[in-house]
Formats: sequence, C-alpha cells, structure tokens
Amino acid sequence: MWLALSKIAVCFMTAYGRGQEAAKRLLGAEFDGVLVTDQYAGYRFIDADQRQLCWAHVARNLVAIAESSEQCNQPIGARLVLLADAVFRTRHRWESGALSKQKYLRRLARYRQSWRSQLERGALLCSKRYRGRCQLLLRDDEMLWRFMTDDEIALTNNEAERALRGYVLWRKGSYGVWSHRGELFRQRILSLVETGKRLGRCPQEWLRAVVRACIEKTDYPIPAELMPSTPSW
Repeated sequence: MWLALSKIAVCFMTAYGRGQEAAKRLLGAEFDGVLVTDQYAGYRFIDADQRQLCWAHVARNLVAIAESSEQCNQPIGARLVLLADAVFRTRHRWESGALSKQKYLRRLARYRQSWRSQLERGALLCSKRYRGRCQLLLRDDEMLWRFMTDDEIALTNNEAERALRGYVLWRKGSYGVWSHRGELFRQRILSLVETGKRLGRCPQEWLRAVVRACIEKTDYPIPAELMPSTPSW
C-alpha cells in the first residue's frame, strides 16, 4: 500500500511492487511540491530540491551504527545519534516559541557542520557496511537539511505513518482482500476516511453524501478545499 499525504488530503494506492513506476503513478509526472521521504531510490525521479529526507528514518539507521558489534562504528554512530537528537530538540523548542528564528537557524547550521564532519569520519573509519551509509548521507546532505529553507517542511513523515495505522490494523484483523474490487474499495474508503479527518469532516456523513449522489446521479460532493483552484501540496 502506497500513501501520499498533504495538509488537506490523504491518498492510498495499491501497487504490486515498490518500483519507481508506482511512485510516479501516485505522485504524478509533474509533482511540484516538497516530498518528505526515506532514502528509497524509487523517489529519485523527484528533483533533490523538492525532497526532504525523513529524520526519523535516518535516526533509526544511526542507532544501528551506534549499536553495531564492531567497535570502529560505535563512537561515530553515537555522536551522530546525539546530533540527530539535538536537531529534533532544537526544532521542537523553536516550534514552541522558546527559540527565536535566528538562534534556531544558527544552531542548526552548527549541527550541520558537525554532522558532515562525523559523516566524513564514518565514510573513512566505519566498517564497510556503514561506510556506505555515511557516504549516502553525505551525498544526500541537501535533502536532509531542506527544512531549513522553508518552515512548512516537516522533519519526518510520521503523520503519514499514523495515517497508515488504520490500514495496518484492518489488514491484521481481516487478512486483506481477495478481489480487485475489494482492493479498490479499500484504497478509496481509507482515502475518504483519512482525508475527512484532516478536513475536520465526519467521514460517515461524507460517505452518505457520496452514496446519495450516486443514487440520484448527481455530482459527487467534493469539499471546497479539494477543488482544483486550491493548492493541494
């Protein structure tokens, strides 16, 4: 199951694979927003200046380096974990009003410098497996710090993971679907429910209105926020 989420809409899409074609089908060929993702190569068709890497995913990878059984990895991994934690703390303090924008950006610039320094050490000193990971993070440095250029860009894609939770529970409880029509229903009903939540609408009332429009052969009730004239990303 694929998912794309914005401030006003959630779209679920079933695809039988994780290839780039599925990502293109979900996002469209001319995506013009900023996408918060992991480092999966399937998103490479999106320009680097339109991507923000999810810090939660990165932090989990750093913990793996810090907890590696090989001694050469541990100190570098531990320092990177501390720096990632500092980024989260600084972001939260700024969002709560405890830090001015100037101090916020100044601290992040300092963390970024230390971050690159540790990754450069890791790219030389870590074991082969984690050297490659450090090299990838160095290569994707701009995508890690994109959020510094736009306050609206999130640090993580945790909201998308929360939106997926309903699907995960459904799959565990009902063991999936057994037909193409069932698959279409699942992705559509999940999209409606989660979008309704984001718009502050009752999904059940919205669904009733859709069914009524179908019976009466009238236009579907599309919320004003989702009309084409409204920016969706």
